[in-house]
Amino acid sequence: MHIRTNVGYSSSPAYTRLQAQQPSTMSGMLLHCPRGCRTAFVLRLATLYRSERTRGATYISLNRPYDRVAHTMGMTVRGVRQMVHRANTSSLSTPATPITPTVFDNFAVGAIRRHIHRRFADKQHLTLSVLSMELKAEGVIPEHTSETAVWRLIHTMGFKYKVSQRKMYVRRESPDVVCRRIGALRALQHYREEGMMVVYVDETWFTTRMGHSREWVDTTQAVTSATHSRQVPPGEGERFVVVAGGTAGGFVEGSYLCYPAKSSQGDYHGEMNGDLFQRWLTTHLLPSLPEPSVLVLDSAPYHSQLTEESRCPTTTTKKADLISWLEHRSISIPPAAARHQLLLLCRQNRPEPQYKIDNTIHEWGHQVVRLPPGHPELNAIEQVWGCMKSHMRSSLRRFTRADLQARLEEAKQLANKDVWLAAVRHSQNYEKGYWRSDNIHEPVGPVIINVASDDESEEDDDMFLDSDCD
Repeated sequence: MHIRTNVGYSSSPAYTRLQAQQPSTMSGMLLHCPRGCRTAFVLRLATLYRSERTRGATYISLNRPYDRVAHTMGMTVRGVRQMVHRANTSSLSTPATPITPTVFDNFAVGAIRRHIHRRFADKQHLTLSVLSMELKAEGVIPEHTSETAVWRLIHTMGFKYKVSQRKMYVRRESPDVVCRRIGALRALQHYREEGMMVVYVDETWFTTRMGHSREWVDTTQAVTSATHSRQVPPGEGERFVVVAGGTAGGFVEGSYLCYPAKSSQGDYHGEMNGDLFQRWLTTHLLPSLPEPSVLVLDSAPYHSQLTEESRCPTTTTKKADLISWLEHRSISIPPAAARHQLLLLCRQNRPEPQYKIDNTIHEWGHQVVRLPPGHPELNAIEQVWGCMKSHMRSSLRRFTRADLQARLEEAKQLANKDVWLAAVRHSQNYEKGYWRSDNIHEPVGPVIINVASDDESEEDDDMFLDSDCD
C-alpha cells in the first residue's frame, strides 16, 4: 500500500538543507540504531503522516523542523537541538569496534568493593565515570571496559544510585582484622628484607561444565534448540581440585597437584581437608623449595587446624573435661563453680593458637605469613587462578574429564613467568595501599638513652624504651 505524503514536505528548504549538511550522519543513525529503536521511529512517522493526510495539513509548520521532530519523537525542542549538535560534532560514519563483554572474577569484585569503601571513608563523592576512570588507572578492570559494564557489575554487587541518608557511616573493619593485616604486612616486609623467597599457596577447583555467566544467544530460536546458544550440559559436572605454590618466577617445580574431588581412589581423594593439605605440603611443596622461604596462606579452615596443646574447650565440652583442662594447667578453680563459670575461666586462660601446618613448615626451615579473612588481593596466586579459569570457561568443548584435563594443562602453560610476575606486582601494589590507608609506620628498634649522673649507680646507666610500633 502506498502512503501519500504531504506535498512539499520532503522537498522543503529546511529539510533539504539539513539532509545536505549531514547525509552521512543521518544514514549512520539508521545504520547503527538497534532494530527496536528503528521500529519505534518508523511507527511514529507512519502515525504522524497518516494523521496529517487525514487532516489535510501539517500540524507544525515546515519552517520549524526542530519542533516537528520534537513533536514526532515525543521530546523537547531543546533535546532535539542537543542531539543534532552532538551528531554534528562527532563522527558516526565509522562504526564502533565491538567489545567483548568482560567477566569479573571474585578477586576483581572484592577489589572494586574495597575501592568504593575507601572512597566512602574519605567522604568523597563518587560517580560512575570517576569510578571507572580510577579502577582503570589502578588496573582493577581492563582499559576497554565501558561504564555500562561497570554499572551492571556494581548493581549486581548491591550498590544502588539513590538518595543517601545523612549521618550514615561506613561499617568499619573489626580491630582484630586490621591488626592481623598490619602484622602480615610487616612480616612480609621483614622477610623480603632478609632475602627470603615469598611463596603464595592456595587451592581452587575446576569443573567439567564451566562456562561464562553471559554469552551470545539467538533469541529467534527456541531455548531447547541446538542453534539457540553454545550447548553446555546442565549441572556442575565433575569437580577437580588443584593446589599449588608459586613465586614471581612461576609455579614451584613439583608443587602442582590436580585430582578429582569425588573420587574414592588414590592417595588424594575427596574434597580438600587438613590431612590432604598436610600430606601435599610434606610430599610436594616443601621438598621442592631449594632455600628458606616464607609461605603466604589464607585463613581457610584446613590451614588453621590447632594443635592439641592450644585447643580451648568449647560450649559442648563436658564439665569434667573443663575441670581436667584447668587442673592440667594449674589454674585455681573456685569451689562449687558452675559449668558456665568454668567455661568462662577456660576462655580467660585461652593459650596462644598454634597451628599444625605452621609447625610442619617451621620444621622444614621455612616461615609462614597468615593473611586475615577476606583479603584475596594480597595472595598473588588468586589472580593466577582467575586467568586459568577464564581460559577454561572459553576453551571447554566436550565437557568431559579428558577435555578438562587437557584444557587444564593448557591453562597451566598459559600461567607463565610473565603472568606470575604481573600478579605479584599487583598484590604488592595492594600492600602499599594498605600501608598508606592503615597508617603503618616502620618498626623502630630499641632507643638507648643515657640518664646516668654522678650519684647514680651503673645499673641504671641505660634505659631501654621499646617502640610502640613493635
